[in-house]
Amino acid sequence: MTFEGKISPSQFKKLSRIVYKESGIVLNDKKYNLLVARVSKRMRITKTSNVADYISLISSSKEEFADFIDAATTNHTFFFRENKHCEFLIKTLDNARPLNIWSAASSSGEEPFSIAVQLLENRFEFSIFASDVSGAMLKQCQKAIYSIDRLKEVPRSTLHTYFQRGKGKWENHVRVKPEVVKHVQFGKYNLLTDTPTDMYDIIFCRNVMIYFDTPTRQKVVTSLCRALKPGGYFFVGMSENLHGLKHNLSAVLPSGYRKA
Repeated sequence: MTFEGKISPSQFKKLSRIVYKESGIVLNDKKYNLLVARVSKRMRITKTSNVADYISLISSSKEEFADFIDAATTNHTFFFRENKHCEFLIKTLDNARPLNIWSAASSSGEEPFSIAVQLLENRFEFSIFASDVSGAMLKQCQKAIYSIDRLKEVPRSTLHTYFQRGKGKWENHVRVKPEVVKHVQFGKYNLLTDTPTDMYDIIFCRNVMIYFDTPTRQKVVTSLCRALKPGGYFFVGMSENLHGLKHNLSAVLPSGYRKA
C-alpha cells in the first residue's frame, strides 16, 4: 500500500486545526505541500495506507499525536542566524552582571548554543533556558551534534574553541563542547498553554510568531512579557514585529525591544 501524496481539502483543514489548537501555528493553503510531505513521512513510518486512517491514529495514540505535532511544526535553522541581536547585547550589557536568558521556541538548539558561545567568548556569566514544544527537537538539542553545514556563519576561531569535529561516521559533523552545554538547560514548553515559572533578563522568541494569528501572538507576548524583568530585552525574528499588539516594550533596534 502506498500514499498517493494527496490530502483532501477537508482533511487538510482538520489536520491544520489540530496543529493550531496544539501549537498556535497557522497552516494556510501555502503550507499544503509542506503538510503533505510531513504527513507522508509519518504515514510511511507508521505503515498507514490512507490519510483518514492516519487521522484516526493520531486521535487514538498519544505517541503518534506528539510525533505528528513535532513533524508539522519543525523549522530549519542554523548557527548565528540573525546574529545582530546577540551582537547588540554584547556591546550593551555589562559582563559582570549574571544573566538569566530564555530561548523560547529553540527548535533544534542552534539559537541557544549560538548565544552561549558568544557570551562565553566575552566572559559573561549566564544561564539559558531553551524550550520547545517538540520533544523530538529537545532530544536533538541534548545530543548537541550538528551537521557542519549548519555552522557556515560561525567564525573559524569560535568553531575551533567551542566545537569538536567528528571522525569516522561523524565526519562533517560537530559536537558542542561540554563547557558550552553546561550553561544551557532544555525543557518542553508550550507557548500557548504553559505559564512561565521564572523571571528573565533576556527573552528570545524568534521566527515562530510569524506562524501565529494576531490573537495567538497577543497571548504569547503578554505571557512572555510577564516573565521579563524590568529593563529586560525581548527579541523576535527579523521578519517579525509587535505592531498592533499591546505590550510595555520599547523598540531599541529592528525586532528588538526593552521593557520599561
